Amino acid sequence: MPSGSHPMNRIPGHDLADTEVRPPSHEAAVVPGSSASTSPRYPGPRWTLVFGSYDGVARFAVQEAQRALQDCLPYVLPVMPAAGAAGAGLEHVCLVGTAADHPWLAELVRRGALAPPPGRQGYTLHVGDSPFHEGCRVIAVLGADAAGVLYGVEELAAHLSAAGGPLDLPERRRQRLDGLEPFTRNEAPAIARRGIWTWGYVIYDYRRFLDTMARLRLNSLTMWNDTAPLNLAEILDYAHSRAIEIVAGFHWGWGIDGLNLAAAADRARIKARVVETYRREYAGLPIDGLYFQTLTEHTTQELDGRSVAAWCVELVNDTAAELYRLNPRLAIQFGLHATSIREHYTDLDALDRRVVITWEDAGALPFAYSPDPEAGDGFEKTLDYARRLARLRPGTPFAMVPKGWMCLRWGEEFEHHGAFLLGERRPAFAADRLRARQPEWDRHNQAWLRHYPLAARFYRDILDGRPSSMLVTGLVEDGLLEAAVQPGVALFAETLWNPRQPDAELLARALRPYLCRGATPAPGGAP
Repeated sequence: MPSGSHPMNRIPGHDLADTEVRPPSHEAAVVPGSSASTSPRYPGPRWTLVFGSYDGVARFAVQEAQRALQDCLPYVLPVMPAAGAAGAGLEHVCLVGTAADHPWLAELVRRGALAPPPGRQGYTLHVGDSPFHEGCRVIAVLGADAAGVLYGVEELAAHLSAAGGPLDLPERRRQRLDGLEPFTRNEAPAIARRGIWTWGYVIYDYRRFLDTMARLRLNSLTMWNDTAPLNLAEILDYAHSRAIEIVAGFHWGWGIDGLNLAAAADRARIKARVVETYRREYAGLPIDGLYFQTLTEHTTQELDGRSVAAWCVELVNDTAAELYRLNPRLAIQFGLHATSIREHYTDLDALDRRVVITWEDAGALPFAYSPDPEAGDGFEKTLDYARRLARLRPGTPFAMVPKGWMCLRWGEEFEHHGAFLLGERRPAFAADRLRARQPEWDRHNQAWLRHYPLAARFYRDILDGRPSSMLVTGLVEDGLLEAAVQPGVALFAETLWNPRQPDAELLARALRPYLCRGATPAPGGAP
């Protein structure tokens, strides 16, 4: 978790003389790529971004770092690979990469001048005096992996946004960048898989949507569709380049009238349709998993003398066995409404251990459509029930779909759809729609600003029970993340990253202007 603040050259037990790392040449700085005789318009030491890798997720991380730094500078920021920067006359440097792909960062770790990240998706972000060039500064973003590099860069961008300075006065922002107080932040997420659950057709611009998720450090998107989007392969490529997994959702009988889980013929019909859908629409694509719901979104708990939970086990085990025969590595999530299960949850112990139960509708906050701690049986009973669900099936992840944000307009707009292109609407559409829906968002945001400490307490309690892992995908439908990050969503993302931080710090970090200043940049930084 975040460490104390200190300059790199004052780490206890280390002497800079023993840890100094210098590129071969550091002569008087000139504008990289220009003639040495050129008189620069902006005098003084300059920043250079030095990266380890420019591939996949790392490419996006470098682009995000460039955007964050360039916003603070009046001159064009030089960007170069670590392998090609050794002979350059560099002054202030921002180092971005992993110990495996960035030799400068690796050497700092080897010599004890930079702490390694604490775990997967983790990072060390350090700002201090440069060990490479006397009188200059260094920013080091060291990731445990490519995702960790990206999350460290996003933390840097958020930190710089909080430092402030008008965008139209870059010289003032330059002074704030050059004068950043020394600090070190060393952390990894408390919950490994953090994300959003939504119907796919209300993602209006998938590139902006996924970029926003990455900036929120969310890494899992469950998209429910009647039919797989025609451009799903493109969406998968884009998501994976942002360290985001895509879980494809479709029904296993959910929403179909006249089906009965207790009827063997109906279970066989459902199985046949599921297998055929998987073969036709998903088997040839690099999806990261399947999500389904079946006939559980009701309050009836028994059918023909057996629990709904027991009938679900019959359907799911039989259907999943065929899917695993087709793809033994397939990750399957069973979206289960607790309203039809309640105290029969122990009957689910017979479910195939490879199938992950993803719980929803399990009580009040954080499961309720309104973030209300008094809904249903109230927060305390909800927490107690969730603890028991998390202890079920030891060794399997505890997964859930919290609610309390924007959802579909079921009565006014919803209809089922056929083949379609997902997320290719005009940017102006999302902005216009947000203006219409913002009053609804305001009500949700106000509720979360009152009750977010209870949500943090919920996740702390579940983590204290030491589940093998956690997957949390919040129901945020028609949320217009393409146009703005709402405070309620920013609080959700920050809570999943670290629910153990003090409430005041959680709030302050979530509401930094980098995330909650309105419209988010388009891909590539264009307005």
